[in-house]
Amino acid sequence: MKKKTDLKPKCLDEQEIPYKLREIMKSRDELKNSKSKKKKRKAKEKRPDVSEDDIPVPKFKRRKGETEWSYIMRMEQETQHVMFLAKNQQQREPEKEEPIQEKSQKRKEFQRKKQEKARKQKEEKKIAKLEKEFLKDPVEFGEVALQPPVLTVKPRKSVVKDKAGQRQLLLTSLLSSGKTASTQKASLARQRIVLEERERVVQAYRDMKKQKQHRSAQAQLSLDKLKKPV
Repeated sequence: MKKKTDLKPKCLDEQEIPYKLREIMKSRDELKNSKSKKKKRKAKEKRPDVSEDDIPVPKFKRRKGETEWSYIMRMEQETQHVMFLAKNQQQREPEKEEPIQEKSQKRKEFQRKKQEKARKQKEEKKIAKLEKEFLKDPVEFGEVALQPPVLTVKPRKSVVKDKAGQRQLLLTSLLSSGKTASTQKASLARQRIVLEERERVVQAYRDMKKQKQHRSAQAQLSLDKLKKPV
């Protein structure tokens, strides 16, 4: 009795492929696939990074069955299209472009500085408002000013000038009495008046300085209270 493995096939078209031959074919297919994958990978590595805004450069190749005239017209149309896109594209300078991460960092830094500046301006406005409130002279209800304010302190670099009527009156009284004021007495009296006026001005300046210091201390105290977290 013959073995089944040695029997002739019933139909030559339906004959099974031997195991070894199948393995050879399989390894050959795998080799082809690996080569094609390597080629694709190399082509991808060689291809430069193309941005979304970049215009792809057309590659011209005459198609099968395409006449020479049709090929030339197609190249002309594609060239005109690329030129139109390049003309209307925004001017790009890749060497000046910054990475996205660096841009985001700069944007964050800009926002932080902007917020800090706004906070300082807000604090300065609060301080100015407080100082204005403390320096303001409140007027009580029903208070009426009967006369304009009088300066009690002589302004700086001011020259005291007598009125013409007063000078004339003084001259008339001196001439009518027939007496002449002594130069020595006049100088002593003038010195006394100057000293008294100086003392009055110094005292007024000291009083103003004390009031200003008191108001500044109150303003600083109120500012410290505002800055303390609740």
